[in-house]
Amino acid sequence: MADLRDGNIANVKRDEFRRLLGPKPLTEHLLNWLGTITLSATAETFVVRDRINEIKKSGRQIYTGSNFEKWFFDKTIEPIGEKQLRYGKLLRDEVDRLIIAELGGEAKAETTLAEIFGLMEMQKNDEKGVLLNNGYANIFYVRDIVGVLRAVLAFWYGDSWLLDADSVELSSGWHEGYLVLSRNS
Repeated sequence: MADLRDGNIANVKRDEFRRLLGPKPLTEHLLNWLGTITLSATAETFVVRDRINEIKKSGRQIYTGSNFEKWFFDKTIEPIGEKQLRYGKLLRDEVDRLIIAELGGEAKAETTLAEIFGLMEMQKNDEKGVLLNNGYANIFYVRDIVGVLRAVLAFWYGDSWLLDADSVELSSGWHEGYLVLSRNS
């Protein structure tokens, strides 16, 4: 217990409350919002595995991690209407549950593989665009083939895109400077 000899009981109580309550929670935002992008409607249904094979047959490479293959290869993507996504960089290292909360919850965080493939297509030859192509991750939140929300990562890897996925519950977190994309409404 603090020393009461100085007669300043108010400071003693305040210090004891701080000790009991723990550190002050961070109130700063996690993301520096950079802008929005409008993606055109898609007209065709596709299976992820087939789309990846089409990309490879065209002479371009696309790499996929084992989690992405397990959770998304057999997913059928239905056509979507025009969509607007917002994007921002992480201001500090953080875990998915706090990023999703900052985005406004799962419903606002959720994007689709159609949107990811559309953005990657816009930068298929390392063009400048919304997605980072400096080796840092572009993070999307997408439902897998059984409806579980997953973190899907798109990295520019040398001369092509690499797609992988991680659990939002078990992830060790993402680094400052990574880009997060979500619904704009």
